[in-house]
Amino acid sequence: MKKSYVKLMWIFVLFVLVVANALAEKILMWTWYYGPATQILKDLFEKDFTSKTGIEVEILTVPIEDMTNKLLLAYLSGDAPDVVELYSNTAVELGIRGALTNLNTFKSIKKVTADINPLLLPALQYKSALFAVPGEVNWTWTYYRTDIFNEIGLKAPKTWDDFRDATTKLKARNMDSYYYYQGDPTALIVGKLLPFVYQRSSDIYTQDGTASNLDSSENIAAFKELTRLHTEYKVPLDDPSFTTFASGETPLQLQQNWYYCAFEVAAPQIIGKWDIAPFPGIKQKDGSIDNTNTGKMLVWSIVSSSNKQQASWKLIEYISSSEFTTQFMNQVYKIEKSRLFFSNKNSIDKANFPKAHIALARKSLKDCRMQTAVIGGPIANRYIDFAFNKVVLQGDDPETAIKQAAKESTLEIQKKLKEFARFIKQL
Repeated sequence: MKKSYVKLMWIFVLFVLVVANALAEKILMWTWYYGPATQILKDLFEKDFTSKTGIEVEILTVPIEDMTNKLLLAYLSGDAPDVVELYSNTAVELGIRGALTNLNTFKSIKKVTADINPLLLPALQYKSALFAVPGEVNWTWTYYRTDIFNEIGLKAPKTWDDFRDATTKLKARNMDSYYYYQGDPTALIVGKLLPFVYQRSSDIYTQDGTASNLDSSENIAAFKELTRLHTEYKVPLDDPSFTTFASGETPLQLQQNWYYCAFEVAAPQIIGKWDIAPFPGIKQKDGSIDNTNTGKMLVWSIVSSSNKQQASWKLIEYISSSEFTTQFMNQVYKIEKSRLFFSNKNSIDKANFPKAHIALARKSLKDCRMQTAVIGGPIANRYIDFAFNKVVLQGDDPETAIKQAAKESTLEIQKKLKEFARFIKQL
């Protein structure tokens, strides 16, 4: 009798476990993280997220360059994930087309965004809709060889005047400075221009997002200042950064934060011989310096076709938290020696990053402003490229070139607004 009772109890327990497993909510997340980082994600989700919420997460790694196209195909075929990681410049167009959920519909959205630099959000919103929350962020700051600067009596540039002065002195000694924006191939020149624009309290679009603002006096001055770096000061358009920073040929470079780890790994022979500083800025009327920089970021979105919206939002809340970002960045560094930075400002203080640079990292994140999202913006970027090439490669007048770019950009934006009109009405 006792044996039969025990047997029945085990059968009951197994039945409960099977039913519980069948009823457990499971969501699918697409991410670009791969290798050890994927395993770290799985472990953190299982230990911290699933154990607290009961929601299981299946992770599928998709190369970031293929993410948008694969998502569109999956969305149309009904096989889309619940949560997806995207480049920031794709979120708004996907959202307006109806593929992504408006995250402002979730009651706790302000709690999530409260810990995020507000300058990052205009890249992810259109009108009253927010289609993603920022994840990993790559801002831009200054790298310089301290040994070389000390030898020739230079200091890290605080302003663009300082940067140009340093460039002149380096050129006199057969050395170079370099300014590079790494990201979407269609936005490489725009990424270099934006800081000059933002530091003048302007934007490349009108406030309502229906036209280009490139022909404003502030933006004409910004474009002239950018192109002068190359036409007058001969800052190279291309440079093998890792090699020339290590050799000392290009001891002053404006690069994104992920280069910090790259220089550590690629050039261990110069450890202790270089440092970082804020991105160069423009001195304001009150004497302060506006160091607004830009960069690129990965973002998290919920696919609108998901029938697990609330569960997906709980995952977004978790992966946006300082609890997750701190653990994830530090575990990735421990295993891969790769330094990651996230939009959650509270995670920086706990990052496995040199303590002497924590304050600078916080400031650089605070000063990081991404390109505003407007309909047709990514396509209109090419006209800035055209204008830049006309001036730098062909010697055209910068004011004439950027005014022409403004006209063409406005036509492109207005063309796209008509194309997207039916989608915009539904927002």
